[in-house]
Amino acid sequence: MFTLKGRTMIITGGAGNNGLAIIRLAVKFGMNVGIMSGTHAKAQGAVAKLGNECKDHIIGFAQNPEAPHNKGTYAEGITQLDVLKWICDKFGSIDVVVNGSMGHERKNMEETDKTFWYHSMEVLEGAFFNTKLALPYLKKSKAPRVINLTTCEGRNGGYDFCPSFAAARGGLLSLTSAMAKELGPKGITVNSVVIGPIEQDVPEYDVMTEEKRTSVLSRTPLGRLGVPEDVAGAVCFLASEESSFVNGAIIDVNGGLITG
Repeated sequence: MFTLKGRTMIITGGAGNNGLAIIRLAVKFGMNVGIMSGTHAKAQGAVAKLGNECKDHIIGFAQNPEAPHNKGTYAEGITQLDVLKWICDKFGSIDVVVNGSMGHERKNMEETDKTFWYHSMEVLEGAFFNTKLALPYLKKSKAPRVINLTTCEGRNGGYDFCPSFAAARGGLLSLTSAMAKELGPKGITVNSVVIGPIEQDVPEYDVMTEEKRTSVLSRTPLGRLGVPEDVAGAVCFLASEESSFVNGAIIDVNGGLITG
């Protein structure tokens, strides 16, 4: 049993199945959750999927109301700082930041141009500024946490040819270490979860072929792919008060795939 009751998590990437599983488990342990997605509609879609059992403990907004694709949804001049204030006003605090935006599109070196490279780096930029903007709230928390979700590509370059994807995921690991050093003295722990292939959490265009699935399973000591609940358990542990001496750590949730 993790000590999470009454605390508030904000999460990016919460509309995917991994994010939904994290939110469900967090709410089960008594947390409140602010979902911050690319668009307001996507955040509200996640709220709807989570149903009545979660409705009193969740709220959803666009992460960046100023983005062109959110134009007209919010009043002019509304920023992410306002979103964070709305979440804190509703639940009383922001204690845990989960940077879970992932992205799935991959291109090899010859296919990657500058536009695609910069697009891949948006997850790294988002994790940095999402954390930075939340710092005033984290500093007031009695058990502040930052959790960066990344993938095996960040550790070993991946199993496909996708240099920009791998570089961004590796950057999240380095960012975790840098943040852990800087924020640790303030009592804020920063850790990473390295996720392997998770069933039911990729868009249709990224679903593995049977050939690739067989290859991945042959390199995974546990002999199965992950499920979103595997990710949720690791995240909720790192969010809990029980993880107070875990800082700068990398938690592998990939069945041992990273070893092969």
